[in-house]
Amino acid sequence: MKELSLPLNDFADVITGNRIYVDKTKFLLPLIQRKGFYFLSRPRRFGKSLLLSTFKYIFQGRKELFAGLYIEDKIDWKTYPVIHLDFLNISYKDTTLAEGLKHYLHIQAEDENIVLNSDSPRDLLFELIRKLKAKFQQNVVILIDEYDKSIIDYIDEPAQAAINRDTLKNFFGTLKGLTADLQFIFLTGVSKFSKVSLFSDLNNLVDLTLDKNYTTLLGYTQNEVETYFVDYLEQHRIEKNMSLSDLLAEIKRWYNGYSWNGVDSVYNPYSILNFLYSGEFLNHWFSTGTPTMVVKLLNQKYLKDFKDVPFGIFELERYDITQIEKHLVSLLFQTGYLTITTKVDAETFLLNYPNKEVRDSFNYFRVAEYIEGNTSLEELKYNLKTSLFAGNMDLFVENLTILFAQIPYQITIPNREAYYQLIIYLTLKILGLEIIAEDNTNKGRIDAVIFVPNYIYIIEFKFSSSTKQALLQIKDKKYYEKYLSDSRQVCLVGMNFDYENRTVVECVMEKIA
Repeated sequence: MKELSLPLNDFADVITGNRIYVDKTKFLLPLIQRKGFYFLSRPRRFGKSLLLSTFKYIFQGRKELFAGLYIEDKIDWKTYPVIHLDFLNISYKDTTLAEGLKHYLHIQAEDENIVLNSDSPRDLLFELIRKLKAKFQQNVVILIDEYDKSIIDYIDEPAQAAINRDTLKNFFGTLKGLTADLQFIFLTGVSKFSKVSLFSDLNNLVDLTLDKNYTTLLGYTQNEVETYFVDYLEQHRIEKNMSLSDLLAEIKRWYNGYSWNGVDSVYNPYSILNFLYSGEFLNHWFSTGTPTMVVKLLNQKYLKDFKDVPFGIFELERYDITQIEKHLVSLLFQTGYLTITTKVDAETFLLNYPNKEVRDSFNYFRVAEYIEGNTSLEELKYNLKTSLFAGNMDLFVENLTILFAQIPYQITIPNREAYYQLIIYLTLKILGLEIIAEDNTNKGRIDAVIFVPNYIYIIEFKFSSSTKQALLQIKDKKYYEKYLSDSRQVCLVGMNFDYENRTVVECVMEKIA
């Protein structure tokens, strides 16, 4: 069977290497049939580089590479000069961004036997466009990949991020006066935070990020996974001794769920391709880069899990890299940690984690950010899970105490009750357990309900108070009634925390007969 296109980002390498290519050229046809300037935001490792590479070979007239694909007989295959600015390969960390741009533009010019004489990046770009048009007698195509990388890389250094943003604004400003010389512009990036400021002069730049016609342009749909990768699915079905429907359901639970309209969902291509290669349900995409600073800010500002978070389109236009703490939810959406699951109205969506990989991994990193000391989070996870499965609340509390003891004393706790509840909630979530926080009943809200194979734990937290009071509250409001029909043992748990000593000072459990 054909090899997977992993980790290749070059369209020609995929095709000539006889690797699997999921044909997306039907989406490209209406874009390239007319002069146009476009922008698309998607998370990292979502196929943006492969997309721009595909555009490059189309505009270079490489029809032979597209044999059998949708677009093969749909266009005239004219040849245009192409400037491909790949910010993944532009140096700026050991020098200035301006110097990196200058060096990269000279290399692009040398590839076309063109000599550039200007000094600034802006003037070099202007000169290269004009000379390419004169040489080829065709308008120029510009493909810009990961335009925001030099800003995102300095998300924890706002001053440097702002310097790079201003450099890019000046650099791209030259395009305004050259629209007559340009045939096609396509920009990609992780975020939209600087789109308005960077490209304000390009008032004809069409944003495809939330366009209903392009929600599945990148990523793989369920149908595409089942059509293009049937041989790999069958191989893993046999290896795991599973039915195809069960295997597909588990793959979907782990890796599907990204959406930009709340209706159409896709797989992150990096995750699903890595799964198809290894056959292992693992954290593939998340482990390739976790925003440590964002996790820290989240733990200080958002003492909660992310579920049904309201989000307005206007938030994307207000995004400011120098005030990232004000736009954390927007950042999480744009970087792929949250996705649209419901469209409330034309301007408002509800955001959630896209899938198990992202939810579990992100919660793990949030808890791990707090942990110090010699006891590993993996050891604590094992002990906590074992104790709950065995119905041993004393052992559970013992390990919970170890967990809290490792949290730095100096850490800021704006709302201490919410803070402790969040740590417990996130810790249990990364155990892979079913847990409901603030579970609603007709008589009130239960702090937490934990479900394991043989037990249902109904927990009421108290802080510097009484466990007897906690149990009395559960009994008086009959929080347990809705679970009595379940075959599992229902356990009522009152847990009392001591703020000053950061520990559980008392825990009482009663089983419902």
